[in-house]
Amino acid sequence: MKCEFTIMSGGRAGHREVFDKSYIGLGRHPQSDLHFDADQDLDASTRHAAVLRSGNHYVLRDLGSRNGTFVNGHRISADRDLASGDRLRFGPHGPEVEFQVVPDGAEQLVPALSAAAGAAPPKATKDAAPHAPAPAKQPSATSVLRAQVNQHAARYRTSLIVLACVVVAAVAVVLWQGRTAQQQVATIGSQVASLTKELQSLRIAQSRADSEATALRSQLQTEHDPARLAALQQRYAAVQQQRHGIEAARGVDWADINRANARAVAMIYVQFPSESIFTGTGFAVTARGLLLTNKHVVLDHAGHGPVRIGVQFAGSKEVLRAVLERVSPDADIATVQITDSGTFSMVRGLKPESEGTSVGDPIALLGYPLGLDAPMGGTSEHPVVQPTMAPGTIGKILPDSLLQLDAYSGTGASGSPILDRQGQVIGIEFGGLRESGGRIVLGLPIKRALSLLATSPSRE
Repeated sequence: MKCEFTIMSGGRAGHREVFDKSYIGLGRHPQSDLHFDADQDLDASTRHAAVLRSGNHYVLRDLGSRNGTFVNGHRISADRDLASGDRLRFGPHGPEVEFQVVPDGAEQLVPALSAAAGAAPPKATKDAAPHAPAPAKQPSATSVLRAQVNQHAARYRTSLIVLACVVVAAVAVVLWQGRTAQQQVATIGSQVASLTKELQSLRIAQSRADSEATALRSQLQTEHDPARLAALQQRYAAVQQQRHGIEAARGVDWADINRANARAVAMIYVQFPSESIFTGTGFAVTARGLLLTNKHVVLDHAGHGPVRIGVQFAGSKEVLRAVLERVSPDADIATVQITDSGTFSMVRGLKPESEGTSVGDPIALLGYPLGLDAPMGGTSEHPVVQPTMAPGTIGKILPDSLLQLDAYSGTGASGSPILDRQGQVIGIEFGGLRESGGRIVLGLPIKRALSLLATSPSRE
């Protein structure tokens, strides 16, 4: 038994695929079995949902998507049995897909072609009486020659028609492959351009700080209320401090910081009981392979732990086995231990002292925003992952020592180390403000992880 999906709306409307497998992933990730347009179908998550074959029927499962999964207009909250003709929508305004069950051995193309050609089966005439055969008539030499010529001409026409069909089919395949390749190149190019644009964070932060400083100066000149004037002066001082920090960031040796830490930063693959797989970032703090990451990277939305964890360090094709070791009871922090033997690169160092960390200080994030959607080395089957460095500054220090950063981040970067100008880890990224387009990032100071590391049996 197979199932068929026809995309009814969205960036890939009209696309149709048939699958004969027990697990079918659906989402914007290019490696999803049925993938949506990465640039247009933004309501759909990267790995949005899955269709699973269970016996003689199929089940739809939401994989913790951002905007929900709908069947015939109703949002599902648990696994949902599917029937032929069901309409699946991924997000309230996302792409819609029609689902069909295709029984084994069913041939759908032949009836469709017959209907298109208007062919009809021969009809028996119940009342017709058999006619007596006409007396045999000897054909003339001319009629025999004409029949042979007609026979050869019919064969020649048939060969031409077959050849023409083959040529047309080949041209169609070439054009389709060309369009598919162009779409893939355009998608990757768009992702690269978007990522490159976002990574100009220092220039963006400088422009934003300059604009705010100019506006504040104008307000200071016209403001007469003492309380309001004091607040403006305080804000102006903070902006000036931030501008000085941005200028300092331009003098930091980011290449040295990247060389010192990149090999210790890993992409973490986490598979949950639902069979869904997500990626995040982690970084090694011991040579035996103890990594720090976010708790939400290794626990699902219901608090369930992973079935399997894989760790892939920068510059390597090898995915190492790992286990969840500990989670913090009061912070979004967890430790993961590699179980494969070996000696691993570590980050340059941890800097738990909060003194000296102030608004405007330069920082850098080193992780995997966009996960495997970002361009990587190697092949699609065996990628060589490389982290992205995003320089920025500390925008605010919030209550409970939370760090607000002016830098770029995105899905997949949770668990990235926050590095200071010496390349020391001062914090762990755990999220951001969606409305900021990935430019306002939140982090936990590294001192929040010290108690977790102190009780780790793998800590050296």
